[in-house]
Amino acid sequence: MMGTNQDTVTDCHQMATLYLNHPPEPRLSVLAIGWYEKALTLEPENVESYLGLAKAYHHLGQSEQALQCCDQAIALEPDSLAARYFACMLQIPIIYRTQKEVLSSRHRYHSQLLELHQRLQKAPTQAVAELATVVGTVSPFYLIYQGYDDTELQRLYGDVVCHIMAARYPQWSYQRPLPFPKTPVHNTTEPLRIGIVFGHFHNHSVWKVILKGWLQHLNHERFQLFGYSLGTKKDHATDLARSLLHSYTDGTRSIEAWGQIISTDHPHVLLYPEVSMDKISIQLSALRLAPIQCTTWGTYVTSGLPTMDYYLSGDLLEPRNAQHHHTEKLIRLPNLSIHYTPSQVTGADLQRQAYGLRSSSVVYLCLQSLFKYLPQYDRLYPQIAKAVGDCQFVFLKHKSSEALTRIFENRLRPAFSDAELDMDQFVVMQPTLSDANYHRLNALGDIFLDSIDVAGTTTTLEAITHDLPVVTMPGEFVRGRVSSAILQQMGVISTVATSVEHYGEIAICLGRNKHWRQVVTEQMAQNKHRLYDDLSCVEALEKSFFTFLEQTPVFQHVL
Repeated sequence: MMGTNQDTVTDCHQMATLYLNHPPEPRLSVLAIGWYEKALTLEPENVESYLGLAKAYHHLGQSEQALQCCDQAIALEPDSLAARYFACMLQIPIIYRTQKEVLSSRHRYHSQLLELHQRLQKAPTQAVAELATVVGTVSPFYLIYQGYDDTELQRLYGDVVCHIMAARYPQWSYQRPLPFPKTPVHNTTEPLRIGIVFGHFHNHSVWKVILKGWLQHLNHERFQLFGYSLGTKKDHATDLARSLLHSYTDGTRSIEAWGQIISTDHPHVLLYPEVSMDKISIQLSALRLAPIQCTTWGTYVTSGLPTMDYYLSGDLLEPRNAQHHHTEKLIRLPNLSIHYTPSQVTGADLQRQAYGLRSSSVVYLCLQSLFKYLPQYDRLYPQIAKAVGDCQFVFLKHKSSEALTRIFENRLRPAFSDAELDMDQFVVMQPTLSDANYHRLNALGDIFLDSIDVAGTTTTLEAITHDLPVVTMPGEFVRGRVSSAILQQMGVISTVATSVEHYGEIAICLGRNKHWRQVVTEQMAQNKHRLYDDLSCVEALEKSFFTFLEQTPVFQHVL
């Protein structure tokens, strides 16, 4: 590289950022670390280099190293809001070693979030505005997987990010007026304009489960749909999305550019299917770009954002007191809230041996992301193994970090040892699978074990396409209740547990009683059609959009 030290450091940062912005992959994070370390040899007191290192280490699941980098950045610049922001958001590990670590990380996050909130209140507006580029770079995405009530933490987080974004973009920090002079209502022919801000217009779980069916079946004469694609990944689903939208805008753009495009389209309602996985969607969702803004159960139980007016969910998904779990107004669409079409099933044209499985074993599929498995439930697997005997549990390795997979394995092994069992005889860790091989694995399994507290969604639906019995236990919050709601809609509830002990009993009984397992399998095959092509939720969604307008004070004022 040529140029001054500062130019060279900038080049190092650009290369590292390029690697980190690719889909998570260990080799790229390691390369990013190399570039940031090179930048530090050129300028040892560069705070940005330490924060970049922190993010790269976090990608690899090396939380301690990530937090050490944040500490070094704070030591160099104690007043750096960016360093404080990183240190706060990275308190939440991806995978936990113990239940105590879950609680301690939660306490640290809360403490640092409070401190960050206080610092922002006292900081000059310009200093707060400069932090806007950091919003979404790191986020509390993994907080939900602790399984606790996050409402107040999310409310505080929402205040923080909206305060930052309002300082940088004051023109989009206030309530937007509804388009004047005439806003469509039920008895007019003017279509309602719905904008969809999304970073995953591709074969992503939120697209497949929630958004695809809505876009396909909303009345296109009554609703004009505008898509704002924030991501770069494209596939066959992208083409389908484009065909369903009145307007589709994509490309790499600044927040200013996106804000201008969206506000110029004058959407009545802006829908964010998720507000946690994409940096640009996180930033935009903290602004007010439309009179009415809403999100879904795509990730968080609640966004916490004061800029989000409504939370679109399903009646079967939510407990009775669910409004207390949301900072937005909860909208309970019928059933699961989704119009879902199942994937094309691939048969079991491979043998079990191809996946490291014994032909004689009862195979339990545990195919959630590893961060959904909490340490307090590890004892279930050796308990089941001891009772069933010849069985195997299939987990998927973490797709972007061998270190995270090792943390999980090292945590699980003592649970088997305590039961005087050899974990290697019972646990099979599969690498990331293609869609086809994932379905082949489902076809070879006997039983699907759901994760507890934060349930599966796509994984559960895809297990059901193969008629697998699903063992689940409804949690307290929407993200822990999806699988049980799915089974409730199917009318197959004999495998829905009422306690952790009951969960283990059901899993053991299914493993030992082949006849009952076959009965449940047949029930799954006969009833799974009840999950598919549910138009009632789309009809309710259409009515909800019009109701939002009718209940908006600005709308009433305009009339």
